[in-house]
Amino acid sequence: MHKPILRGETVILQLLAYWPLAPVTLWWVAVDLYMRPALDLRLTQWGWWLLSVGFSLVMWQGLFSISRLLRARRQMVFVGAVSLVASAFLMASIGFYRIFYCWPTAYVLVHIFREPREAWGYIRGGADLTYALLLFLGTTVIAGSWRFALRRPVLRYRRAHHVLLALLFVAGLVTFATVHRHASAMVPDAAGIKLSIDLVVNAFIGGVRGRLLQAHRPAPGDIYGGAPVDTTAPNLIVIVGESVSAGRTGIYGYRRQTTPRLAALREERPEDWVQFARAVSNASATKVSLPVMLTGLFPSREPVEQHTFPLLWHYARAAGYRTALISSQSYTWNNLEGFFIDEGLQHVFTLERSDAEIVNSEGIDDREMLREGLRTIDRFAAEGPFVVVLQFNCTHYPGYSPPDLKPWAESDEDPGGRFDNSIAYMDHLLGQLFEHLEERGLAANTSVIFAADHGEDLDNVHNTHRTDSYYQTTIAVPFFAVVPERHRQVLGARFDQLRRNEETRVALADLVPTAVDLIGLAEDTKVGEWLGKLDGRSLLRPVEADRLLVVVNTDEHVRWSRKGYAVLADDWKFINYSWRGSMLFDLASDRLEQRNLLEGGEEALGEGARRHLGRVRALVEGTSSLQDVHTD
Repeated sequence: MHKPILRGETVILQLLAYWPLAPVTLWWVAVDLYMRPALDLRLTQWGWWLLSVGFSLVMWQGLFSISRLLRARRQMVFVGAVSLVASAFLMASIGFYRIFYCWPTAYVLVHIFREPREAWGYIRGGADLTYALLLFLGTTVIAGSWRFALRRPVLRYRRAHHVLLALLFVAGLVTFATVHRHASAMVPDAAGIKLSIDLVVNAFIGGVRGRLLQAHRPAPGDIYGGAPVDTTAPNLIVIVGESVSAGRTGIYGYRRQTTPRLAALREERPEDWVQFARAVSNASATKVSLPVMLTGLFPSREPVEQHTFPLLWHYARAAGYRTALISSQSYTWNNLEGFFIDEGLQHVFTLERSDAEIVNSEGIDDREMLREGLRTIDRFAAEGPFVVVLQFNCTHYPGYSPPDLKPWAESDEDPGGRFDNSIAYMDHLLGQLFEHLEERGLAANTSVIFAADHGEDLDNVHNTHRTDSYYQTTIAVPFFAVVPERHRQVLGARFDQLRRNEETRVALADLVPTAVDLIGLAEDTKVGEWLGKLDGRSLLRPVEADRLLVVVNTDEHVRWSRKGYAVLADDWKFINYSWRGSMLFDLASDRLEQRNLLEGGEEALGEGARRHLGRVRALVEGTSSLQDVHTD
């Protein structure tokens, strides 16, 4: 018979009696608080954090109760296995934080679950003796506390206690599995078990939600009101580069000629080539930047708008074009399939629709993608004009190139070698694409636009992981177009304006209106109405040099993560981070953003800086999504 709790016992002893594994939760809480770069969570987020602490206690109590029902040998195996898994999550979280300076909770655990091979590569790449020590220490603390609790007298629970624990446990699972936006405010052990269900529930609900919202996209007749285009209409290929930094491409002045094929093409066709020198991505995460590229909307717009506005291929399909999306990447990842793939596309090829093996960060070899893309282009060309989107993956971190295409050594002394090789590999494949267009007689009637979804700061100038970064080292991207003479003649003064915009500050949100204008659809009244609602602007038209460009990584998938935002206007740039506060930079004189002009106080700012600051404040006040991530 177990002794009842004496009236004079302390609260801690009572806690240990009812919740014998409470020290494990306290261990996780201590690590979580120590590693957070800032403790400025909002009241609601702290509320979820406290609820997660309570749920963690219930979770460990449930596991403890299960262990008590097991025989000695099975009990030891069970305790050891759970302790090892839990400490592995802790090790991975701390490992990610050390490498990427990111939140060490649900954000990291999502990545580990969804992309285990890439996550293991990150951990392995930065591994040292500390990782082994963390794994050993975590396992020892958890298993030791557990075994100690099993050996000491515990309360004999009544049936009502077990029922209450079960109800609390189920309620916690349901609550934390369906409420995704505050996931980063959870302590890691609660986040771990929550995410095992969240990945299934969120993917299902998110996919269904995406499909339901797709049904509200406008019908073709509401997008385009003119006659279907004829067989002589201009073709268009849009190429999405993955994680390609402008600063590491040869055509943008990098010390290594990582893009020799493109450089040669620029020299051969200088009249056709238009290269934007100051292009920026509107987000440094693919799941946010890709919707920007294909809708023309800033990521600060509401998710419902992003889901229900026409995508690039909807304009083209409504006008009678053949349309296709050919990608090396996974489109089940973050429910991209539910966002992008619908009847507006006549042909779709993604990782899930291929039988090729994964070679880099959940993506297939881009040779497979290009083969499919060329087959599709040839088939479409025999039927009529086409708009095809090709998406690369080889340049996603850590980068991939086949053994016979490695111009530079890949070593610890030269960590950029692998990434530079991957860009050279992409350049090699782009050369094959342009050669194919020439051989098939398609080059004269096919414009090509290339833009990278974001960059990759391998030099880690600002000690900020790419998905948290708004610095130019990450968001400055290559953005260029190749427009054949036939198209230039039709465009006339509009092509001259496109060239004049080469030195203007442009963004990925400009891609859709520029592409639609390039193939001649912008003159249609209905198309023009839709383009007028976009944040992006056609670069074939005059563009205000100091217009406000929003950069933010918070979308419907990561509403819970306060990653801040940035706003650019020409060379003025404002950044707001929850862990670094507000910063203002003059990119004209401070290319690497090393001098925060706000450190001297607003009274020391010049007229231009004060004007930009005022415009940013007015924008934030009128944009709820920016208000939600802004930190004073």
